[in-house]
Amino acid sequence: MDPERIFELEAREEAVEVGGRQVRLLTYGGSFPGPLLALREGERVRIRFRNGLDEPTNLHLHGIPLPPEVDAPHRVLQPGESADYAFRLQPGSAGTYWYHPHLHGQVARQLGAGLAGALVVRGAVDETVLAGIPEQTLLLHDLALGADGTPLPPGGIDWLHGQEGDLVLVNGAVEPALHLPATLSRIRLVNAATARYFHLDLPGAELFLVGQDGGILEAPVAVERLLLAPGERADVLVRADAGAALVLRGLPYARGGKKAAAEALPLARIEVGNLQGLPLPARLREVELLEASTAHRTRRITWGGAMRPLRFFVNGRAFDPHRVDVHARLGTTEIWEIRNPMHLDHPFHLHTHAFQILDRDGVPEPFRAWRDVVNVRPGEVVRILVPFREHPGLTMFHCHIVEHEDRGMMAHLEVLEG
Repeated sequence: MDPERIFELEAREEAVEVGGRQVRLLTYGGSFPGPLLALREGERVRIRFRNGLDEPTNLHLHGIPLPPEVDAPHRVLQPGESADYAFRLQPGSAGTYWYHPHLHGQVARQLGAGLAGALVVRGAVDETVLAGIPEQTLLLHDLALGADGTPLPPGGIDWLHGQEGDLVLVNGAVEPALHLPATLSRIRLVNAATARYFHLDLPGAELFLVGQDGGILEAPVAVERLLLAPGERADVLVRADAGAALVLRGLPYARGGKKAAAEALPLARIEVGNLQGLPLPARLREVELLEASTAHRTRRITWGGAMRPLRFFVNGRAFDPHRVDVHARLGTTEIWEIRNPMHLDHPFHLHTHAFQILDRDGVPEPFRAWRDVVNVRPGEVVRILVPFREHPGLTMFHCHIVEHEDRGMMAHLEVLEG
């Protein structure tokens, strides 16, 4: 049997420096963000996770196609308890992922207090067409801190819109100085905020999207800007002149009833080195085309909510941990119509089963990608194709504005064998 890669990961409260001040955060391994976990397709992996907090928590490996018994989003680890997350990374799973808590009712508070880290899976594409291109991983987050330097839990209007902190951070730092050594470099981006959307641009550079969520695209796609909803990831190639001084910015974005910021926010200052970068690859890999005609059924998923008391719904019902909301059959493919009649954006996230986007309000998606998060704008209908090829059992889907998840915008999916 091939060897097993073992990682030790502990959640614990720790004093860390953020923005020039000492703050007490919930951390993985004592750092914010948590350590970058670098894995490879085909590897056997075991993450030994210990809860060193004085409260219950758990661990979610976001986006990795894991069996439900490994993903285990309902597992609760009491203070001092440990659990192993053991799995093999599937061929084709190269991409950018992340990890965070998934304890229902406490996700917004624990994630907002610092529990987040990036996870990268490398595969054949990284060793061939993308080999030799220097890369960095940037985890985007924000913090709302009290005067005493401790994270503020969500409250009041935060539960409606989702909490956005005053400290906007890249890899745990305020407006850090970054170095891209070559004129063509690779940046992996993770939106680990509880609710903040990052509408990104990088004036003075060309951006080429090469991956979304847990998958590499077929070919680079030129983009001027990039919108990352909470939970989403993107993999981009940056082409710029040698010696260029760039500023990664967060542009104003109006997410429905949430007012947009008045002006762009500088997130990081980037210096481009003098190494001549490799040519932009013309082709990356093949991405399977899922045909809508092969779908066994069409299912409608509708976001909803109520104000008094404030609750959020999937298909008219708030989450019940003892109820199965959707049954599907192993070996089938379904079209899911995700409808958002509300006045806020809501990012849809499906555990375990990756999907492809068919269209948005009838407009076909311009390129194929394997996804696990898709933003749904107010009034929009997004259709996705979900193949249930493996991993039978109980899993879930929810809004990834995690305040909404905590307030009921989540449902169970059970995939049955036979």
